[in-house]
Amino acid sequence: MRLKKIFNNNSILVDVGKGQEAIVFGKGVGFEQGKNRLVDTKKIQKIFYLDNKKDKESFNYLFHNIPADIIAAVFAVIENARINYHFQVYDSIYLTLSEHVNGAYKLLLAGKYRENEIPDLSERYPKEYQIANEALGIINDKLGVDFPLSEVKSIALHFINSKIPTGIVKHEGKSKYIFNTSKLINVVLNVLDNNNIYQNGKNRDSFRRFLIHLQYLAKRLWRPPEKNESIDKKIECDMIKAYPRSYKITQEIFQALNAEFNFQPSDAERVYFIIHIHQILGTKEKE
Repeated sequence: MRLKKIFNNNSILVDVGKGQEAIVFGKGVGFEQGKNRLVDTKKIQKIFYLDNKKDKESFNYLFHNIPADIIAAVFAVIENARINYHFQVYDSIYLTLSEHVNGAYKLLLAGKYRENEIPDLSERYPKEYQIANEALGIINDKLGVDFPLSEVKSIALHFINSKIPTGIVKHEGKSKYIFNTSKLINVVLNVLDNNNIYQNGKNRDSFRRFLIHLQYLAKRLWRPPEKNESIDKKIECDMIKAYPRSYKITQEIFQALNAEFNFQPSDAERVYFIIHIHQILGTKEKE
């Protein structure tokens, strides 16, 4: 394993042989290192194998744009879930949760943080909410802030979306499921385009989180829904009444995905999409 690029003292790009690259994370793993030098494997805490160009671009973005203390806090949160709860997640959560915490942290410091409107799903996902409760404490402690308790709902949603379902074997960050992520994203973007929804200065962070979410959610979409993926009908009805435009657009997205991929969403997935679309729309929800 040879060093190719240093992102910071704790994260580097390496060549693992046979044309395979990986991102390595570990305390001091990049400190005083030179290109092509062998990596000290004793310092490695996590390896992300890069299977394609999109993986490389996403992790490049993470380590170049998210502060190291936030990345460290998120990694600690995920390790806590893995070790203490035996909760296995796709690598996507390292990206999506880091970006979410970074955005929320900036808003909190600027005095612009608003409590989220995500419904409480703790009865349906008790383990994910317990993990999120502990995660909030870890994040507050490591960043020296005091996020409101409602932030637990946002963190829990990341673990719900990123959970590796029972029966799927994860090996070195890879899944046996093959998917066409680019095609899925294009289908979704076409629907947004038809509704005159574009990325702009106000929704940039929400839009990017949605796109990253789609890249990795593709691993989860082409499998039969698990039994616990149903959701309280009252929650779904409340979301539809509160965000009618987001619901309409979500339905159009799922119709397009069904036509292209024969994809049938669960009720829970529909709620998640409504939330994402609402965050992108912001004040335009009622237009």
